[in-house]
Amino acid sequence: MGTRLWLGVVLVGACSGEPHTSSVDQAATVCGSASTVNGIDVSEYDDAVDWPTAKAAGISFAFVRVSDGLDFPDTKFSEYWPGARAAGVIRGAYQYFEPSQDPIQQADMLLSSMGTVMPGDLPPVLDLETADGLSTSAVVTAVQAWVGEVSAAIGRPPIIYAGLYSWPELTGGADLTTSPLWIAQYTTAACPDIPDPWTSWLFWQHSDTGVVDGVTSSQLDLDVFSGTLDQLTGFTMGSDAAPCGVIDASGGTIDDSDACFIPGGPSAYMRHVTDAGYDDTLYWTHTTQATEQANYGEWDLDFAAAGTYHVEAYTAAAYAQSKTADYHVQTASGMQSLTIDQTAVDGWQPLGDIAFGSGGNQWIQLGDNTGEATQEQLVFDAIRFTNLDLAGSGSGVGGDGGSGSDDGGGGVTPNKAAAGCSTTGTGGGGLVVPLFALLALARRRRR
Repeated sequence: MGTRLWLGVVLVGACSGEPHTSSVDQAATVCGSASTVNGIDVSEYDDAVDWPTAKAAGISFAFVRVSDGLDFPDTKFSEYWPGARAAGVIRGAYQYFEPSQDPIQQADMLLSSMGTVMPGDLPPVLDLETADGLSTSAVVTAVQAWVGEVSAAIGRPPIIYAGLYSWPELTGGADLTTSPLWIAQYTTAACPDIPDPWTSWLFWQHSDTGVVDGVTSSQLDLDVFSGTLDQLTGFTMGSDAAPCGVIDASGGTIDDSDACFIPGGPSAYMRHVTDAGYDDTLYWTHTTQATEQANYGEWDLDFAAAGTYHVEAYTAAAYAQSKTADYHVQTASGMQSLTIDQTAVDGWQPLGDIAFGSGGNQWIQLGDNTGEATQEQLVFDAIRFTNLDLAGSGSGVGGDGGSGSDDGGGGVTPNKAAAGCSTTGTGGGGLVVPLFALLALARRRRR
């Protein structure tokens, strides 16, 4: 309620009465699913994004630009990339591709900027809008090299952003349909026209003049996903892969040294120490007053059983100084924020009793943007889960905690918190018109 979502319209291509090329005659108007999900794509040309506000306004996913080729890294990526995930907005990264530059170096730049691929993220995107002075065959060779490098790294094909006119003109209609299509077309029609050889689209960028609460931009790109929110979630990374570990029905512990913990942001500012903390290890960084986080820790969660869990964080007095550590908890039903004083307890202290669903795509994230005036030390250590629904049922909650599910690659330790015992663990999309080549220079730096 009270949400502003204004869809600007640009008449292009077939809707403008311009003559068609033979490649356009072969293209088809293709409608997507009866259900769609709203999203945006953003870059440094979008001045500011308040991600929680945007999500409340109905934005469920976002693509964030990594760079324009090798020479122009996007100045907003380090802010927008973690900010989207912290707010529970499904995110994906895209790169404006420069075919004349080394495609492997461009792909590696994108992968390095994204960091560790996290469950719940979208596959990355190749944004092709210019030939960059190359022939169609040379463009195709470069695109195939980029796609191959990214596919090998993430274990599945990336997404390709293309226009009705630009794809046949730039590639001669090359067949890369193993990659899902993100079609760019601004039209009054209910369904977009897509280029051969694709027969369907997954994402549609339908406007570059949108207005969404929480986003400050004069040219905001609006997108939709063809399907339901559950289908979008099912398309994300990790949804078809084995989890980093599964938290047992009775509970478990994820330590900072486990596979399910990800230290994020510039590695130079995430200090790893081995003289304090749960199992004698922890990470720490300095707090900031920035609006968006730079460094963060994330505990990825996959539960064997749904239930209400008592959640605790380990805070070691030797390093913990933050009094306003804000833990963002993504559950199957939504996001909540829980703030604690890390100095209050030297050891385990409660975050709260939280209802989680079974399965994955749930997490806890703690960012350095606590708002504290001085640079305090913020610690990232173990998180412990105890299933309250099983308390008193003889399952061992509060005692041995059950057999657990640590199979050597999971990174989740079953609870061993018996009374009197110590706890141990293993350790702006291209304007799709026939005159796109004349507009490329003006548009390309925005993309």
